[in-house]
Order: sequence, then C-alpha cells, then structure tokens
Amino acid sequence: MWVAHLVRRHRQRRPDALAVVAGARELTWRELDARTDALASALLDRGVRRGERIAVSSPNRAEVLELYVAAAKAGVIVCPVNHTFPGPEVAYVIDTVEPVGVFVERSVLDRHGDVLGDGWRVTLGSPAYEAMATGPVRTLPLPRQDDIHAILHTSATTGRAKGVTVTHRSLSACYTGMAAELGFGPGDVMVNPCPLFHGSMVIGLALLAAGGTLVLEPEFTPERFLADVARHRATRAFLVPAMVRAVLRAAAFDAAELATLTEVMCGGAPIPDEVLREALERFPCPLRNVYGITEGGGPIAAMLFDRAQVTGGAAGIADATAELRLRSAGRMLPGCHIEIHDRAGRRVPPGEIGELCVRGDGRMLGYWGDEAATAEVLRDGWLRTGDAAYADPDGYLYLVDRLRDVIDRGGRHVYPAEVERVLAAQPGVADVAVVGEPCARWGEVPVAFVAAAEPAPRASALLAACVAELAGYKRPARVVFVPEVPRSTAGKVLRRVLRAGLGQPATDTHGAPDLTTGARPATTEARPTGAPSADTGATDTPTTDVQATGAEAIDVQATGAEATGVQAAGPAPGGEPATGPGEGGPGARPSGADAASTSTQAPTDGAAQDTSGSGEADLPPATPAKGV
Repeated sequence: MWVAHLVRRHRQRRPDALAVVAGARELTWRELDARTDALASALLDRGVRRGERIAVSSPNRAEVLELYVAAAKAGVIVCPVNHTFPGPEVAYVIDTVEPVGVFVERSVLDRHGDVLGDGWRVTLGSPAYEAMATGPVRTLPLPRQDDIHAILHTSATTGRAKGVTVTHRSLSACYTGMAAELGFGPGDVMVNPCPLFHGSMVIGLALLAAGGTLVLEPEFTPERFLADVARHRATRAFLVPAMVRAVLRAAAFDAAELATLTEVMCGGAPIPDEVLREALERFPCPLRNVYGITEGGGPIAAMLFDRAQVTGGAAGIADATAELRLRSAGRMLPGCHIEIHDRAGRRVPPGEIGELCVRGDGRMLGYWGDEAATAEVLRDGWLRTGDAAYADPDGYLYLVDRLRDVIDRGGRHVYPAEVERVLAAQPGVADVAVVGEPCARWGEVPVAFVAAAEPAPRASALLAACVAELAGYKRPARVVFVPEVPRSTAGKVLRRVLRAGLGQPATDTHGAPDLTTGARPATTEARPTGAPSADTGATDTPTTDVQATGAEAIDVQATGAEATGVQAAGPAPGGEPATGPGEGGPGARPSGADAASTSTQAPTDGAAQDTSGSGEADLPPATPAKGV
C-alpha cells in the first residue's frame, strides 16, 4: 500500500517532475503512476492472485522499479533475483519462491533461461512488456500494511541465500526513520549504481517517497558515476566502499563537477579507515555511513562524518572521542530500537561486547519457507543480527565482527576485523581477509589472505606490522597471497570459500606464541615457495597474477541475519563477547580463493616475541572497518 500511495501522491502534487532516470530513459511521476497502474492491471488480467509471486532478474533499469510499484498496486509479491548469481543459485531461489511468472532482461534470459521455472516469461523492454505497461487499467485492490510486498534474498555469503519477507509496513517504517535522519526532499537527486535486488532498493524508495529523483546506473564505473553526478546535478549518492575507492582513484575525479553533492552515503561493505579519511578530505561534502541489515528492513543506524573529524576541528568533541567515532556505525534511526544482549538475551552495560539486536516495525516477518532459520534469529520480538558489538554511554554503536567469524584460538577470541584493519593499512595491500584455520594445538589460528597492489608488500613486513599492533594470540599464523579476495556482489567477503581452500588442520609450530609463557617455538621465518606447509603438508604454487581488486579490506559477515552494512569497530574495553557464535554455513562456490597462491609463515625473530608475557594485551579502542 505504501509504495502505491507514494507514487500517487507525487503524481497529484508534481506530475511533471522527474521521478526516475535510467540512461536515456526518463519517467515523470505522471508516467510512472500511469505505467504501473497498467502493469498492475495486466498482472491481474493474467490471473496473478493476491499473495502470489513474480520474479524479476535484471541489472538496474527503470522497468525493475516499475515492477516494484506495480506489484504493490496489484497486491502480489515481487521477488528480485540477483542477476549475477550462478545458475544453481538462481534455480534454488526460483524453486523456493515458486513465481507464477518472471520478468527478465534478455542477457539474463540467455544465460539462465533453463532455470527460471515453468511459469510465463516477459523480457524487459520487449513489445510484450510495453503492451502490459500501456494497456487498459482496471480497478486495483488496496493491499494491507502487513501484506508481504517483497522477498529479498540475502547475499549468500555463508551458504544458500535466504528469502527475507518485507511488508508494506516495513518499508513505510524504514522511510519514516530515514526521512527523519537524512532529510530527503523533492529537490534531491540521487545517483545509485547499486543493484535494486539488494538493500539499496530501500534507500531508493525512501528517496522517491520524499519526491526526489532517482538516477539508476546499470553497472558501476567511476567515470559513469562522475559524469552522472555532473549531468544531473546530483545532491546525493549511494555507494559501497569499493566504489568510493574507485571514484577517488579515477583520473577524472579532480576535474569532476561535484559541487552539487550535499552527502555521499556509504554502506553494504566495510570502509577502511584510510578510504574514509581520503573521502572526507576530497569530496566536497560529508559522508554518511549507513548500517543496515535486510532482515531489519534496511538501514537501522547511521553516522554522518565530516571533514572536521579528520582535521581536528570537530566542535565540542575531544580529539580522542572524535577519532574513536570515526569507527562508529552511528546511532539507531528513529523507529529502530537497538540493544546489545548477552547469550541469555539480557541487555549488557555500555562498553561490553554482546550481540546487536533490533526491534521495530521495519523488521522482517521471517525467512520465506524456513521456519527453523526464522526461529533462530527472531526471539521475543528481537531480531538477532549476529553482529558482535558494543555501545558507548552516548548510544554510539561499534561493530566488532560477525559472531560466526570470531576465531577461537585456545579459548581466546580473535576478531578478524581487528587483524584486517592492521593489514589493510599497510602499503601495497589492496584487499585482505582473515579466517580461522583448524589447528591441532590451539583449535584455530588466524590466517590472512592478501591481494597485493603494486608495489607488492613483503609478507615479513605485514607480519611485523601485526607484531607492532596486535597481541601475540591475534597475529596471523601465516599470510597467503591471492590474486583476489572472493566477494559477493554486495562486497562481502566469502569467507567460506577461503576456509574451504585451507586444507587439513594446522599444527601451529610456526611461530605462534604459547598463551601461558608468550614464548614461540622455533621455526624458519618464511617457507620457500614450493616447500610443503608446516600447517597442512600442502605445497604452495607461486601466483602469476597478484593484483588489486578494488574491493575493501574488512567485512562483517552474516550469521543468523545477513548484514547489509556496518561501520565495524574493534573490541571494546570489555574484551570477550557476551554471546556465542552463530549458525554455520554450508557450501562454497569457486572463486578467487581457488587460484594459485603463495604462503608465508609468521616470523620467529626477536621482533616477533610477544612481550606481554601471556600472549594477552590490552584491547585497543574501536578499530575501523565497514559501512546497506
């Protein structure tokens, strides 16, 4: 109901203003309302009943947005399918939601036509589609607020994608919170290269609800983004951190006309500290980190960063506090109540690590067709996000890591995001991810996968940086150089792919400190390429293509609920988390992690000695990582 209402309202108030721009295609509010009335009528004329599903699989284009609106007007459920999914994953989604029909771009149909189900199919932009969008209009139903509007599938970082059921009430609640926080208005123009099958769809709808103009890009290139900002005099933009970095590195950036931008929103994946600082120094506007999860209805917290915070001029804030808040995910949005809970579901005091939990009208109804998974994450009205986090006394949230990804080394917790922060800041590191490797001695030890830029770093230099900044038990047992770190389309690290390539349990006789004495067993500093690993007995093969990927270095992954964005942080003064790890994730798809790699073990020279005497050290303040 809400989506249909917002289009009709703006058709009445500003019919000839631009609502959507997609390449050469432009739709006014009058046109958007008329075409979606016709599409909704055509769906009903085809016999699609209230509550039945239609699937949509395509890169960003105006027709995708039209179908979101038309489905709302017809009372049917729209199921966007990630057009970059491989065939088996597309087949799984289609089999799960059982759509009566599929709207699909021609390129996707050519690739996945054999797995799109047995229902009818309509190619976007075809004469058949245009006939539906310009046909006769019938009296349309009025959906209820608690009817399901969409089934949004999670990023599948830990196994099969889950279908998140989003109601009309959820979208309305999300808009209310974002409108209060971001102040969208009719004069806003937002460039969005992020896919509409993901959380950015919610942000785009919130912009439209305020009467703004949404500029869609079918795929991201920094040159296209800069050109669209100038061409459309954009006031807002939504990017993932990898896009922010690519835009900053673009040759055209310094000459680009960006003066109309009032804010760049960033989310969906981690944002390294150095990228955040550079963005604040070079963009002519603040950057807003958006933390959200699909299961929570989209954005649930946000934090506005401005240049004063990196130049020391933040009014009324002590330097140390301003520095710390650069690593915050922000504070909860209106309508999203957030607490940090322990294992028993009790709220923990400020500064203590627990699981970030949220409740409010934006929350999902559950996972489509998966009652067990729903029961795992929805308890007593709370959505358990699976994020290990803490809050300060002023309500600022700091994400530590995903509970599923915490490495248990001899009973002590190692947060991958903290190790990744150190490595990501080193020269020559383009991307990095840390996972736990099975170890006969300690249970697990951290292993760092690094994609190098030019000039490539030496593994010994990376390990030395960890020695300087991390307690002994947190340091990587080895560094593995890979051509790229495998990531999902949302920019999240596919840690299951990395874990799958680790092989047999390690013996950890390669320089990890004894947790009792801090002493290190004797070993060689670096294993020559081609020599068998002390960890697995496997032989490494030298890489022939060590290169940057442009993706960001730190991820906060999905556990019970899929995270669509955070600004991750390091451990709080409390240290260990108050909650246990989340559910496991089966399966793995081949990716960059299956490429040839080189591996270097931790050094054992004097510099590597853990001087804490116990392998323990005071936990640092929050450390940066990420950003729907």
